[in-house]
Amino acid sequence: MLKVFGIRHHGPGSAKSLKKALIEMEPDCIIIEGPADAENIIHHVANEGLKPPVAILMYNPKNPKQASYFPFATFSPEWQAMKYGLKNKVSVQFMDLPQGIHFTLDEQEQNEQQIAIEQKESKEEKTDKNVINDPLGYAAKLAGYDDSERWWEITFEQRDAHTETFDAVMDLMEALRNELGKQETPRTLLREAYMRKVIRKAEKEYKKIAIVCGAWHGPVLKDMKAFKATNDNKLLRGIKKTSVKATWVPWTFDRLAVSSGYGAGVVSPAWYKMLFSNRKDVVVRWMTKVARLFRNEDMDASSAHVIEAVRLSETLAAMRGLSVPGMNELYESAVTIFCDGYDSMMELVEKKLIIGDVMGKVPEEIPVIPLQSDLEKQIKSARMSKYRNSLEPEERELDLRKESQLNASRLLHRMNILGIKWGQVKTSRRRYFARTQGDFKEMWKLRWRPDFAITIIEAGMWGNTVESASANYIIKVAAETTELPEITKLISQTIKANLPQIMDMLLRVFQDSAAVTQDISHLMQAIPNLVEAIKYANTRQADLSSLQKQLDQIIPRVCIGLPNACASMNEEAAMEMFNEISSTDYQISLIDNPEHIKAWLGALEKIANNNSINGILVGAASRILYDKKHISEEETNLRMSRALSRGNNHLDAAYWIAGFLHGSGLVLIHDPSLWNVLDKWMNQVPFDIFRDILPVLRRTFSRFPNAEKEQMLKLAAKGQIALEKEKDEQGLSWNKKEVLESLPSLGLILGMR
Repeated sequence: MLKVFGIRHHGPGSAKSLKKALIEMEPDCIIIEGPADAENIIHHVANEGLKPPVAILMYNPKNPKQASYFPFATFSPEWQAMKYGLKNKVSVQFMDLPQGIHFTLDEQEQNEQQIAIEQKESKEEKTDKNVINDPLGYAAKLAGYDDSERWWEITFEQRDAHTETFDAVMDLMEALRNELGKQETPRTLLREAYMRKVIRKAEKEYKKIAIVCGAWHGPVLKDMKAFKATNDNKLLRGIKKTSVKATWVPWTFDRLAVSSGYGAGVVSPAWYKMLFSNRKDVVVRWMTKVARLFRNEDMDASSAHVIEAVRLSETLAAMRGLSVPGMNELYESAVTIFCDGYDSMMELVEKKLIIGDVMGKVPEEIPVIPLQSDLEKQIKSARMSKYRNSLEPEERELDLRKESQLNASRLLHRMNILGIKWGQVKTSRRRYFARTQGDFKEMWKLRWRPDFAITIIEAGMWGNTVESASANYIIKVAAETTELPEITKLISQTIKANLPQIMDMLLRVFQDSAAVTQDISHLMQAIPNLVEAIKYANTRQADLSSLQKQLDQIIPRVCIGLPNACASMNEEAAMEMFNEISSTDYQISLIDNPEHIKAWLGALEKIANNNSINGILVGAASRILYDKKHISEEETNLRMSRALSRGNNHLDAAYWIAGFLHGSGLVLIHDPSLWNVLDKWMNQVPFDIFRDILPVLRRTFSRFPNAEKEQMLKLAAKGQIALEKEKDEQGLSWNKKEVLESLPSLGLILGMR
């Protein structure tokens, strides 16, 4: 006896109906559409620690990038079939074409690089072709639906568990295959031939066989006599199979909602799970959860809202001839009752109750590669296990003075080296005049992702432990790197990850590269990583005295060569150099070496005194010297007056202002003399020239905090009165009318008009 159950992957209605049908049939063998070379891990489904959503991961150990996922949820018919078979000691097999053959065929197709030649077709021919390529979409249109997923859900998934559903599905698929004349791809023909081969073998051993397959394949598996075994064997003969490995990995509802791997994606997995668990009260439970979510966000959501929303969804279902409200009816009702017709508030509901934030679990006893085994031990040792259980980003502050938290930091840095981006260090935005904070704490933003499973496998080629793998990967990258900034970045990563065994090698590479590097920009880009590495030396219990010597050689080279490197730069290049100067200034302030500071300020003074250099850099250098009190307020006032004098080009003056005020305009608020110089210059700029320099000024002033911009407007409005009081002291005279007339222009510059 052979019974074929045509299903659609991830369907609560199909899963319930299949479970009921299997109980009635009592088969002695269940054959499921799944990769045959993953059959050896089916027995793990009986393990209660394996909690869906989970996925079978199949990969080529020699090329981990060649991998495929086959996800399952509790409401997946295949999952229920496996659970039933293992519980009742029934033979459970996979019958689809082995994934190793798929990998071989994929590689052959890539190597052949065949170019498809598109044939010109009329509009009618394209329409017919689309019908053939999407038979379920064709059936949905016949039933009056534009969306085949919506049609399938209403027709099959929202129904009560009826075994007759499979007969109806089989009749529909037979009609579609016979009448549409769809031309199957060579890969599909291979798959179906292999499925029949597995079924023929099972028929020799078992009497009652249940076949669980995609609905489309049902007709060619039901009528086995219509296909000769010799033809199927001939089709499969000579295909080589790539060696593969299979394991179980955790999955998530949000990834289940994406079409990937085996079968189509699920639009609303959280809803499907509720529908599968308790169909009778599902509408009330779903609306209650919506109300609870909204109340947690301090939104109005009462019991009356729940009652009205349930009534409306049931009314919509009745109007549309549905036995139970579907996701569309629930969504429309929630928007109407809870959100007053605005669906902008439904983002939280969609995330939590439509897609869902569930992650599956895989027990420790399921075999994994050595690197993953070591990683699990390291995560436990660092007391980080709980941060893997949430799909939402979580923050963890690590105190590097505590051994366990220092180990956690080292582990996260090693994982980042290997591309397993579980954690990201949160750093505050620092302007060039910022000061250092404590070095003994790190704030991490943590988020575990299911696709780390394949990343871990890929990283396994570098070593069997996290430490050895990250060290070997650094060695590999260092051998391919010639740029000094990249080498210093590797050194910084190595210090944070505590890999002292490769430090001597990195220092040799660094010394060789630094000796031949003449690019001042590259030397400046190397300084932050060097300073960071040295700063962490004591915290990370590392000796970097040799690295300090290299830094002491690089900084003087930068100070000597920087003024010449700044010559002949356009605005874009000047801004890039400005960022590097700002970063270098901050790093040198951290070192707090009097000789380095003196040399650095001397280099900035040369830039500030060189009018042939782009005004952005001249202004920026002047601002740094002013902030560090290397030059007085009077001298700064004089420099600004010279830069904004009538004899200078107005665009150059605008660039000077952009450099001097980059990041903060507080200096204008707290130093009236500088404000006076800028105001005087603005009043003398002709309108046609003002129009040309406005973009530069607007970019500068519009970036200030709103509080600063408001103070500038108030200062301009009150400036006449305040400055008249200071007239005798400063010898200034002002025209109040001119000040007031300048306010609209100032608002335009500040980005407030």
